[in-house]
Amino acid sequence: MLNATIFGTFSLSDGAAVLREEDIRADKLVQLLVYLISYRDKVITRKRLSELFCSENSKNPENALKNLIYRLRNKLKTLGPKEYICTLPGGYQWNPEIPIETDYEKFKKLDSEIKKQTDDPHRELLCREVLACYQGDISIKLASETWIQNQAVDYQTIYMRSAKMLCDIYERETGWEELESLCREVVEYEPLDADIQSWLVMSLQKQQKYDQAMFQYENAKKQFYENLGIRVPEKLQNTFQKVVTDGRIQLNGIESIMEEAEEKMKPQGVFFCDYQIFRQIYRLEVRRVGRMGISEYILLLSVRRVGSLWSGVALDGGLVEAVALLEKIVKETLRVGDVASRNGPTQYVILLSACSYEAGVSVMKRIQKKFLRKIKNRKIELEYELEELSARWKE
Repeated sequence: MLNATIFGTFSLSDGAAVLREEDIRADKLVQLLVYLISYRDKVITRKRLSELFCSENSKNPENALKNLIYRLRNKLKTLGPKEYICTLPGGYQWNPEIPIETDYEKFKKLDSEIKKQTDDPHRELLCREVLACYQGDISIKLASETWIQNQAVDYQTIYMRSAKMLCDIYERETGWEELESLCREVVEYEPLDADIQSWLVMSLQKQQKYDQAMFQYENAKKQFYENLGIRVPEKLQNTFQKVVTDGRIQLNGIESIMEEAEEKMKPQGVFFCDYQIFRQIYRLEVRRVGRMGISEYILLLSVRRVGSLWSGVALDGGLVEAVALLEKIVKETLRVGDVASRNGPTQYVILLSACSYEAGVSVMKRIQKKFLRKIKNRKIELEYELEELSARWKE
């Protein structure tokens, strides 16, 4: 009995000898072997195999296919002298007398068994087996092949469905340590899944690991901005709010509150925070300036390609680099009393405390000058808007 794996990396083993994708080296040979194994119950025509593996830059696809089969047979000798690939009228077939177990077929079988189960203990056991079977996305040598791409999507769907089912079970059983461990494993494969990120933050909150929960939330927020160009999903925001609230349950007395709330190091420069926290600070400041009769301004900084429209602009590598540079300049330029937050993939919003309009313009120009000097001539520009804080609610 041979065992074949395609999750993570490809390998074929009889228990004693192993043929790995790095031993095969050539991507086409790996792809051809996996295809023959995947459709081992039928004869694959030469025409079909030639179209898939020999049509590119080949004047004689049939001879090219024969050469690939010859080279593949030589590689398979690592496992022994058997005839692994049979030549038949019209095509080739994996030898039906040599049985194979594959990780992806075991994977799909487990998924089918899960669907039949109704009680948590059995589903939990099967979900764990699914996650253990999945060693990552299919081999990179296979990922670009159109004939396997739909299957690869199905495998990812099965993995995430099983992971979320197991998370739901752990949550209902209040198994917070197990939930944390599982979510940390899953985010390695799917860091942009809001459900898994929410479960991870929740598991940390329930264990009173508030600092870790805050760190995880900030890390997730950054990944959503940089990879999808979106703000944190609402579900994750709501979970984060529970962390902020519950993290203060243990406080007793005003001294404890002050000690817990204060910064441990002397503050340096602008206060950076999550956009949801920025909104709360903004609302507080609007009330304060209205009551005290002072002026404060809000500054919006936007990075974009020169001459581009705002809507539908792709976030390319140059813009990502420019946004990171802008954040560094903002931190270096603004004062301790100012508040800043990232607002979407290419914008920063800033509250300028106790600031006149003229001083606000001066700040804008100083930031823009530093930005343009450091970004140099990359066809990227920095736009800004300045507006005085005022109450906009209806009387």
